[in-house]
Amino acid sequence: MECPKCRRIHPDEAYFCARCGVELPCPDPEDNTRGPANKFCYRCGHSMAREQPKFKPHDPNPDPGRSKVRKPLLWFLGVTLVGWLGVMAWYYLSQDQYLNMKFVIVPQGCFQMGSDDSPRSAPRHEVCVDWFYMSQHEVTQTQWESVMGHNPSSLNTCGENCPVNGISWEQVQLFINKLNARGGDKFRLPTEAEWEYACRGGAKQRYCGGDDPDLVAWHTDNARGDIHPVGQKTPNGFQLFDMSGNVWEWVSDRHDERYYAISPKSNPKGPLEGALRVFRGGSIKSSPEFIQPTQRNSGDPRSNFGDLGFRLVRIP
Repeated sequence: MECPKCRRIHPDEAYFCARCGVELPCPDPEDNTRGPANKFCYRCGHSMAREQPKFKPHDPNPDPGRSKVRKPLLWFLGVTLVGWLGVMAWYYLSQDQYLNMKFVIVPQGCFQMGSDDSPRSAPRHEVCVDWFYMSQHEVTQTQWESVMGHNPSSLNTCGENCPVNGISWEQVQLFINKLNARGGDKFRLPTEAEWEYACRGGAKQRYCGGDDPDLVAWHTDNARGDIHPVGQKTPNGFQLFDMSGNVWEWVSDRHDERYYAISPKSNPKGPLEGALRVFRGGSIKSSPEFIQPTQRNSGDPRSNFGDLGFRLVRIP
C-alpha cells in the first residue's frame, strides 16, 4: 500500500505511514466504512484497532537516528547522577567518621628541630618528615563524647566546642582505637617531630603562627584561667589553630632527654623505651616563654592534668 503523501510502500495491514504519520487508506478503495465504530473492515476483514506510530503523527520528518543519540546521552546522564550521589554519600559518611574534624595536608620538608637554649630541647638538629594530614583543631569535647559516650573534661564551662581536657595518654589511645574501629581511614597521634614541624608552619617565628603570642595563643596573660573554643586565634602557615597555648597536646613519642643527640634525620619516632610520654605546645597555664615550638614537657601516660588535650593525624 502506498502512502498518498510520501509514496512510501507499506503492508496492507498498516494503519499509519511509518515515515510521515499520515493515515493510510483501506486496502479496498471501495471501502467507505472505516471509522471508530467499526472493529473490522467489511471487505478485507482486517482489525480496525491498528498500532499507533511510535512518534507524534504531526512530525513530518521523523529522524530514526535521534534515538541512537538519545540513549547514550540518557545513559551518560544516569551514570553521572549516580556518581554524584555516591560522592555525596561518601562525603557525609566520612564526615560522620571524622566527627566533623577538618584535616589539612602538612607538606613534607626538613627543619631544625629543638633549641640549644634549653637542656630539655638540645641539641638543635636537622629533621625531615614526610607529608601527612593533621587536624586543624584540637579534638573537642563534643567529638570526644560522640565516641566515648562521656565528657571527662575538668574545664568544661566554655562550651562544647572547647578542646577536651583532663585526659591521659592512655585514654587518648582508647579514643583512637574506637574511632579506628568505625572503618575507613585510620588515626593516630602525631610524632614529636611531626608536631614541631607542623607547629612552625614553614616559617621562622617565635610562636606557632607569629611573633605576637596574643594573636596566636591562649596563655596565662590573656586566658583568664579558662580554656577557650578552638579556632579563635590566628592560624599558622599550614592553617593549624591553637598549636601554641590553650591545652597541652599529647604526642606519640616516649621521653628521653638524650634522644635528640642520637635521633635519626628522617621521620624520627622517638625512643623505644621510656616510662614517660611527651606533650607539647603549652596551655592556658603557661607563660609566653613556654608556648614556643621548641618547648617540651612529659608525664606519666596515666596522668590526666586539667590542661592536657590532643589533636590527630589521619592515615588515608
